[in-house]
Amino acid sequence: MSDVAADIVVRPATSADAAAISAVHRESWRTTYAGILPLEVIAREADRKSEESWRRWLDNADRASATLVAERPGGTLVGFSFCGAARAPLEGLEAEIYALYVLQPDQRQGIGRELVRASARHFVRLGLFGFYLWVLKANRARFFYDALGGQVIAEKTEQLGGHPFNEIAYGWHDLTALVETA
Repeated sequence: MSDVAADIVVRPATSADAAAISAVHRESWRTTYAGILPLEVIAREADRKSEESWRRWLDNADRASATLVAERPGGTLVGFSFCGAARAPLEGLEAEIYALYVLQPDQRQGIGRELVRASARHFVRLGLFGFYLWVLKANRARFFYDALGGQVIAEKTEQLGGHPFNEIAYGWHDLTALVETA
């Protein structure tokens, strides 16, 4: 566990966190992608981020994957990172952050940075020394990854609900700066 700000703690998730993770995931989809993706796509995808699917995942997670949560005292979750082995290695990077969300009111407080650092530490413990993540090209939050030292390593166009959107992959080949304690 590590302190992000005076009152935020990042820790591994348990199945008891499924409802809160689902709520953060759904709300983050609604706020992050408004104006980027069509509203019907956002609504449909947000509804797929169910408590039951998170509970199943957390109950059956393998050693290589991790779900890390950021919470306030009293257990209020404000963000999470979901990471593990790369679905498809890019540039020799064998690890991936699949999802990283922080509730909009809690952004710009170092929470996302600490979730990325905690993910990087998880990878290093597994002997994986580089990772990547995909982000919508139109998402302003992608500049956060620039600030963390990520390098654009790939681009692709995907379809979601019949709508095309562009994604870019940020990669980190050296995790030294991320895993050092702040």
